[in-house]
Amino acid sequence: MSWRSCAELERRFDQQPGGDVEYSRRTIGIKDQNDIHQVLQALSSLPDLVVVNIAGAAGDKPVLFSRENLHTILAGAPESLFVEALPIGQYKSLMGDRIDQAIQSTLSLRAMLRTRFAAELAAQIREFVAKLEQILPLLNCYALQKAGSSVAENMQKLRNSLGQLTASCREHGDNVRCMDDLQYEILPTLKKFLKLF
Repeated sequence: MSWRSCAELERRFDQQPGGDVEYSRRTIGIKDQNDIHQVLQALSSLPDLVVVNIAGAAGDKPVLFSRENLHTILAGAPESLFVEALPIGQYKSLMGDRIDQAIQSTLSLRAMLRTRFAAELAAQIREFVAKLEQILPLLNCYALQKAGSSVAENMQKLRNSLGQLTASCREHGDNVRCMDDLQYEILPTLKKFLKLF
């Protein structure tokens, strides 16, 4: 799933555009457009900020910070990278709320699977998976800047677990497997994220 900017992603979380989010805007000089690691290192050195949007020029519309979007911008050989970042406290609060909501959704879906067949809950399962997939791009912003953190590894676990849940529910229609995926795969990963945020 591709998101154009952090603001667009936030609208998908039912927040008003420009709500309480106050971006810090910075310009980062680029020495070598072919060295993405140098650029990521420069972004990692921003104190107490998490970059969420990037642009190749001051007038360009910012896009969500991702490795793919960064590659695209660097291919245009800009001399600077313009970034929009959130203070780490605000980012952690935002992500903590999102992850807490995801945990509550996990518990709720698991409870529904105790009394209803997985096939009856197909729409709810799709919605649940979509909500969790919307969290991943914002987690990715953090993971790209904090290379030593466990965020990237846990993001991959969550992606795999969501795929496994989809297979358990859609292909097998097995309520027990679905509940196990939620209880033993997805929930522990979300709780690891919650400890970080």
